[in-house]
Amino acid sequence: MLSTVGVAVQGLARFGYSILIARFVGAEPLALVNTLISLSIILSLLWPTAAGNAAGTFLARALRNGRSPQYVLRLLWGSTALASVAIVVVGAVIAVVFIGADPVETAGMIALTLAWSAYILTRGVRMGLGQVGAAATWDAITAFISLALLALVIASGQTVLLLWPLTVGYAIFALAAVPAMRRAGRDRSPDTASASADVWHLIAWNSVGLIASNGLIQFSMVFAFANSGAEEAGMFAAAIALATPASMLAQAVSQVLIPRYAHWLEEDRAEARRHHLRVMAAMTGILLVAFGLVALVAPWLVPLLYGPGYEDAVPLLRLLLVGVFLFSIGLIASSFLITSWRTMSATVAAGIGSVLGVVVMAATSGALGGAFAAAFGVIVGTGASALLSVGWSFRLPPRPPERAERGVIAGDGGIDEVR
Repeated sequence: MLSTVGVAVQGLARFGYSILIARFVGAEPLALVNTLISLSIILSLLWPTAAGNAAGTFLARALRNGRSPQYVLRLLWGSTALASVAIVVVGAVIAVVFIGADPVETAGMIALTLAWSAYILTRGVRMGLGQVGAAATWDAITAFISLALLALVIASGQTVLLLWPLTVGYAIFALAAVPAMRRAGRDRSPDTASASADVWHLIAWNSVGLIASNGLIQFSMVFAFANSGAEEAGMFAAAIALATPASMLAQAVSQVLIPRYAHWLEEDRAEARRHHLRVMAAMTGILLVAFGLVALVAPWLVPLLYGPGYEDAVPLLRLLLVGVFLFSIGLIASSFLITSWRTMSATVAAGIGSVLGVVVMAATSGALGGAFAAAFGVIVGTGASALLSVGWSFRLPPRPPERAERGVIAGDGGIDEVR
């Protein structure tokens, strides 16, 4: 529960970040900032985010077996440091060539990518070490610091520094965990059970799953910015900033459902499937009402939050709400697939959806414009992924494989928050 609170706090802080920039700086800076943030998140999916998920699996296992987690920590941090060098080079090229960022903006994106990567890995480490309360506390502290620093940046007119408050917040979160990581399990025997090959295998496959499942919505912001005018991209940025927090309900529920699904599956596979059918029916109804209400009040909600001048974000918001609704339904279904030893099915479904979404964006951008093409691409991609995930999740789960005895089940699924 505390982990969910921490995720919610950071998500709401990101939403507040967008509101402050939209109201007091403008739509065009909002578009650039959110595009660079999305690029940073996409880059982190290539290794650091998956390393954070692996931390939750391998560190918890080492401690459960009475072993020191220091060996796994060295593997995770060493590999992430090497990966970060490569991803920031790729990110810098994308920022300059496709986004048109200047050197200062590119430097800000690189710093944010490094800080976000350290944050997401450190958060996984804290989960694996059982430091859930500390993670939630530092989530709240650093969220407040980021918003306070952003207010100072805006008040001083230093808009070139708009990315840095977020960067500082994530960096503080990572640095605050260093003492605890150094102390963790030093009095225990070395961990000889966690082979480096197992760690690399889990991270590599989890990265594929994360890119497939979470990359499309983040990519839509980059696509809209690269294929739209500045004002239109600003409307898309405002819309997507308001649409994605609506998925927090499904993300929170999925975190609760994964251990519940695991418990049901241990008792009876057929009964677990029936429980899942009831969960899907209930969540579909709840999410339909929640997203429908946001879409209904959008003409009043958008100007209330962002101020005047953002009316053109309303139709984009309604389209993106459809996409995020479908993403949320697929997320619940994927939770059951992953827990019932069908991670590959969940990854394939997400991958097919992502490819279709990008194809639709590219095919329709000329006729619809970059922003609307991105929105329709999200709908098609998340819709295809949800259709496949839900359909496969309704089948009777297979019997658990032998490797489930080793605990590699729910930790390699790639379910993460949309930020």
